[in-house]
Amino acid sequence: MNSFSSFFTSFIFLLFILSCGENKVTPISEKTTEIKKEIKETEIDSNSLIIEKIAQTYITNTNVKSRLKAFGDTNPETNIAVYTNKGKMIFKLYNNTPLHRANIVLLAKKKLFDKTLFYRVINNFMIQGGNSDDPLMRSKIEAIGRYRIPNEINKNNIHKKGAIAMAVSPEEQSFGKKSSAINFYIIEGRKMSESYFKDKKNIGKTFTGKQLQTYMTVGGAPHLDGDYTVFGEVVSGMSVLNRISNVKVDDYNWPKKEVIIDSIRAY
Repeated sequence: MNSFSSFFTSFIFLLFILSCGENKVTPISEKTTEIKKEIKETEIDSNSLIIEKIAQTYITNTNVKSRLKAFGDTNPETNIAVYTNKGKMIFKLYNNTPLHRANIVLLAKKKLFDKTLFYRVINNFMIQGGNSDDPLMRSKIEAIGRYRIPNEINKNNIHKKGAIAMAVSPEEQSFGKKSSAINFYIIEGRKMSESYFKDKKNIGKTFTGKQLQTYMTVGGAPHLDGDYTVFGEVVSGMSVLNRISNVKVDDYNWPKKEVIIDSIRAY
């Protein structure tokens, strides 16, 4: 391995360590200065533009807002198509969740989800995908960055059937409800009875009359509202969602036959 390759690998590892910290993370701009200095000392200035480009695009918990906002400003796509071995679903992305819209468009353009799986399926509830142990996907994540997205929970965006949202880790549920950058789920849910909303154990969440009507006639998972960011909804391909939701699964809700995400594309 030559000196530049070794240095490049060390730099990516350093950025990964920095991105995982929650407090007092060293700004990327300061690390860029150090990188430039070391490049000069090792006489590989011709590669400085490559290093600086990585530093300018790598996403961390510190710069996630500014990086996703900047990306969203220049990438205005408001739809994604999810191609699977069960068919295609098209989603409209919400304008009132700009960071989540920008994030899914970014990952779609980076082809992060190509040849991954819906790895958790619970009939009458939801299907989940996004994560993978595949080495290629892990390398793509390392190149983009490790980060969580500040929550954009909006009372107007509910977990109705066909809603797409980002998962939240257990620790984040009590600390900001920040979204995973890659783990998403799509709601199938079920139609709720009027008595469900009168049950005392469900008190604590409020719904408009229109939302109640949606949950009772279309279905969904109202108990998730207020805890996860819903950032879009199915506009075509609901039958595909139904087919995936009904596949046979094992005791861990893992489909017995693979449900493959061939690709996700933004437009």
